[in-house]
Amino acid sequence: MAGEGPVGGPPTASGVPARSGPAPAEPLLEQPFDGDSLYALRATLEAHASQAGFPDGRVMDLVMTVHELATNAVLHGAGRGTVRLWRVGGTLRCEVRDAGPSAADPRAGTGTDDGTGHIVGGGPRDGADPGSIDSAGEGTGGGAGDRWPVRHGHGLWIARYLTDGFTLATGPDGTVATVDFTVPAGPAGDSPFALGRHERGSYVLLELTGTLSEQAAEQVTTVVGDIVAGDRARPRLVLDLSGVTFWDAVGVAALITAKQRVEAASGALVLTGLTAGFRQRLDALSPTPFTVYDDRHQADHHFRTPPGS
Repeated sequence: MAGEGPVGGPPTASGVPARSGPAPAEPLLEQPFDGDSLYALRATLEAHASQAGFPDGRVMDLVMTVHELATNAVLHGAGRGTVRLWRVGGTLRCEVRDAGPSAADPRAGTGTDDGTGHIVGGGPRDGADPGSIDSAGEGTGGGAGDRWPVRHGHGLWIARYLTDGFTLATGPDGTVATVDFTVPAGPAGDSPFALGRHERGSYVLLELTGTLSEQAAEQVTTVVGDIVAGDRARPRLVLDLSGVTFWDAVGVAALITAKQRVEAASGALVLTGLTAGFRQRLDALSPTPFTVYDDRHQADHHFRTPPGS
């Protein structure tokens, strides 16, 4: 998946690529928010993400992610906070900072969630780089993950795996979340989506190339639906994603839906051509894990080998 945004960096221990470096001093955006101004914040973020060159689907990923973080600041923090946005090389970085612990939460414990629920070190220092905060995971007590709960399958969990970098830290002055989104190398139209269908006797090969976004998701859903409704008693599919150059949340949802539809028909669907980072994200976002092979030759062997041999 050369040139893709969300899986372009080396994964950290949590499966989220490491961030690209410290943020510059002057943000592109610094906007306070509370429960009554979240709609205005969404509109501002959408404008900045579009101007940065993100395709529509990825714009919505950024807006939804930051909205989720801001909502957590409103619900689990002091009810208000500040969003700051920077352009850092090929990345758009957004920091969401709440205004301090909520009145109902007298705890002032400091620390950064290390990805296991254990708190390591202290919270962000005054004036510290957003990029210096360690990666966060599921919180279980006393720290960032406890104030802003990161639970499997819930909003913050999903947001974490839609970004190219995610950190969550807490301290006496409140909680800070920072997310990175890799800006596409060229206009979204540079990689139009194409889907090739190839009959392979014992299975159907679907070859996906280009941007896996909303339009692509509709095509994938339609083609898989036609195969499931066809004359194959137990449909078997291989989806080759080696030609996919960019994706968004709608594209990921289409893959998950395709898997569920095929398995509901007592069939099997396997993927091939994924990077390690993209595979980690799919495993985190899908209710059940995908079967993945390095290349289509291994997938071919999977369907041509009799069960139990």
